[in-house]
Amino acid sequence: MSQRTAIITGAGGAIAGHITDAFARAGWKLGLIAYSDAEARRAQEACPGAAVAVANLVDEQATRKAVAELTSALGHVDALLNIAGGFDMSGAAETTMRQLEAQLDINFRTAFNASRAVLPGMLERGKGFILGVGADAALFGGASKGPYAASKAALIAWLKSVHAETATRGVHVAVLYPMGAVDTAGNRKAMPDADPDTWIDPDELAATALHLATRGPRGQITETRVYPPA
Repeated sequence: MSQRTAIITGAGGAIAGHITDAFARAGWKLGLIAYSDAEARRAQEACPGAAVAVANLVDEQATRKAVAELTSALGHVDALLNIAGGFDMSGAAETTMRQLEAQLDINFRTAFNASRAVLPGMLERGKGFILGVGADAALFGGASKGPYAASKAALIAWLKSVHAETATRGVHVAVLYPMGAVDTAGNRKAMPDADPDTWIDPDELAATALHLATRGPRGQITETRVYPPA
């Protein structure tokens, strides 16, 4: 068997770093997409064997160029892990269109562009896997989380539609739902009075992502929820 390959977006981010580590330890050949040169350098230092590209994934042409570069380096793409994302809070009456568009950009359009860039190659090969990261707010809503929830809900609906279209052609799609706060440096800084032991361990998200990406054709999992301690 040839070495499995994956492109991971959001390289340099906290959760993407854990996922990169998990897939690298499992022997995957990796291509990483970072938003900035600084993030690309950090990602390369953390995973020296990976191919790294820099792109604003909201830009369709920049995304296609980055994916083409990484595909050339990897030889083919078995999996795309859409990890790029972001969070924002604003009250319903105060939310601006700019805030909504920013959340749609980072949580939906990044995955939309990256997924469309890899799909032709996956469909041609008759195999592939695409992962998206949902959110509990997308399922249930949340006070002051309207733009975030809406952007994640758009992502989930679109990915499920892609799966309905491509599963019979060998390309499977899954959504991973962190059902609560994730223990990252950013969240610890933003919520200094909270107990991080009550949050989701990012290594558990990474292990779940790897599990989803390695299911056989007769045991596909299209969505799964990861919960913090009860």
